[in-house]
Amino acid sequence: MELNDEPAFHSRYGGLWIDRADWRQQITARKLTPEQANQIENFVTNGFIVLEGAADPDLVDRFRQRIATSFREGNADVLYQRHGYRDVTPLAEPADRLGVRVVDSYVPLTEALDLLSSPALLAFLNLIFEADPLLFQSLSFDQGSQQRLHQDTAYVVVDKPLELAACWIALEDIQPGSGELMYVPGSHRLPDWNFGADRKHWVRGIDGLDIHNEWARHLDAHAAKSEQGIQYFLPKKGDILIWHADLAHGGAVVTVPDLTRQSLVGHFCPQGRTPKFFGDHPHLATVEHHDRLAYCSQYYNLAEREKAAEPEPESDKGTGGMLSRLFNRDKSREKSAS
Repeated sequence: MELNDEPAFHSRYGGLWIDRADWRQQITARKLTPEQANQIENFVTNGFIVLEGAADPDLVDRFRQRIATSFREGNADVLYQRHGYRDVTPLAEPADRLGVRVVDSYVPLTEALDLLSSPALLAFLNLIFEADPLLFQSLSFDQGSQQRLHQDTAYVVVDKPLELAACWIALEDIQPGSGELMYVPGSHRLPDWNFGADRKHWVRGIDGLDIHNEWARHLDAHAAKSEQGIQYFLPKKGDILIWHADLAHGGAVVTVPDLTRQSLVGHFCPQGRTPKFFGDHPHLATVEHHDRLAYCSQYYNLAEREKAAEPEPESDKGTGGMLSRLFNRDKSREKSAS
């Protein structure tokens, strides 16, 4: 079969091979298995797929225990945000878990890395990315965010805006009224929204709130007239939802405040793509690996953490080593002063 040398994409920003106009021919050309072909068909049509029971329940329990212990006893290595706020705070002392979200928990908690490395998850990401994935952002929730419908491309920025996918791992059976995840099937094929200067992402200080609110109303209006409307995700513990970069999604209103909605979210791009914060903060561009999964963080300086974790040389241990370091430091000061 002859394939296009310069393929046409749904979006003028390009995308993954699944965003090509000839994606059906690509399924044949790539000789996908029937299971893979069915996954791609659903993902392209709806903008998401659900991998039922794809997260190991034991890993889910271990992660939940680490998060619970961190909030109960305090863990300064864990960072969190209040819903609706961008400020990041170390969890240095015991705190209330409700109304907050933990950011990039995969850095201090290997249990999160294990969950976000679930084999079925990585296999699908590898299939659509044609590369191993780079995990560059994560959020962990105890309660629904109640966030309005939005598309990740407005806030989660990589150099190729549509070469992005996200996952939502259910850490418990999710109940109605808990602020469950909601989404609009097919909304990933809406026309591109230009926030200004040919950007798919919103910059608050440049674009202002008016165009942002207009975009949000546009998504609401589409959902209201969409044939499938807004759907609500009520998964079982261990189910994983994977969605397209442009799928409109959000958090439903919490109508039963006593219910939790424990979940772990991850944002991925192909290895070789560049998250925007690499350019904004080059010192955060370090990439580490956890088996096949690469990861980085806009909140943790991985290079400094790696350096701090290096074993101390034998010559530097003990009182003698300490005095030697102090001596060398003082000598350095004398040299710099001279």
